[in-house]
Order: sequence, then C-alpha cells, then structure tokens
Amino acid sequence: MQPSRRSVLRAGGLGLATGLAGCLDSLRPGSGTSDDLALASVDVNGSPGDEVVVQPAGNTVVLDFFATWCQPCKPQMTELRAVREQFPDLPMRSITTESDRDAVRTFWREHDGNWPVLLDPELQASSTYDPRGFPTLFVFDADGEQVWDHTGLARSQDIAAAVERARS
Repeated sequence: MQPSRRSVLRAGGLGLATGLAGCLDSLRPGSGTSDDLALASVDVNGSPGDEVVVQPAGNTVVLDFFATWCQPCKPQMTELRAVREQFPDLPMRSITTESDRDAVRTFWREHDGNWPVLLDPELQASSTYDPRGFPTLFVFDADGEQVWDHTGLARSQDIAAAVERARS
C-alpha cells in the first residue's frame, strides 16, 4: 500500500520540526536574562525618555506588560496608579512591544501614567519575562525572584499584597 501524499508531508513536517526544535531553543520565550537589561523609555509624565533598567537590582519591582490597543490595559492603569500612590518609592515599569512613541505617549497621557514606560519592539524583555497576554504583571523581590504574576486585569489590592510579600 502506497502512503498518501498528505501522510508523507505530515511525517516530513513533523520530522523537520522535531529536528529544528533544539536549534530554536535559544529563541524560545523565557530564555533570556534580566541582568542589567535596559530599554528606551518614552519622555512623558514620569518617564525619563532615556534608557531605564527593567529590573533594578536590590529592589522590589513591578513590571506591567501592556499594549495601547488592549482594552483591559486601560483600567489596569487606574489600578497601577493606586499601587503607585500606596508605594511611591516602588520601582514600576510598564513595557510595550510597540515602537510608535506618539501612540504610547498619547496612551500614557490619557491614562495618567506617572512611572517609566519602556519600549520593547525587539522583544528583549518579552523574551526574558514571557508575558502570556496583555496586561501581564510580575512582582519581583529585592533578590530578583519572581513572587507573583497575573495575566488580565489585576486589582490594586492584589498587586499591593504581592508587593508586601516581596518586601517581607
């Protein structure tokens, strides 16, 4: 019995994918390192406009991965502002894969962002932290260990509780 063309193609594709899997390992999300990773920030409300270290050593840090077109990211800004008010010394970073500075600047002004907003069009931070959607939030303790993550709209109380755990 002759194998069908479809089964030959399927087997060939599966073999090729399996063979390349090891070669592509370095491109998989989460394979990077956060050591001294710095990204360009946008010069707008509380964001300096120069390079900012994503996860400053020795600090509890909140990272927020967002997009200007993301509907839940808009109310997430209100929750993040509440966290900022509760912990004014807390390093917070919002990171977008977008490169359109004007769109990011407009979003930031409309939603009253007042901490650094970073651009990640080359996916350096995204590859390192592997957000699963927008918004995705991470909290890291002063040793750089992730203590909390959340995908989707997070309440300020939950973020603040994670910050408290990271600081204890």
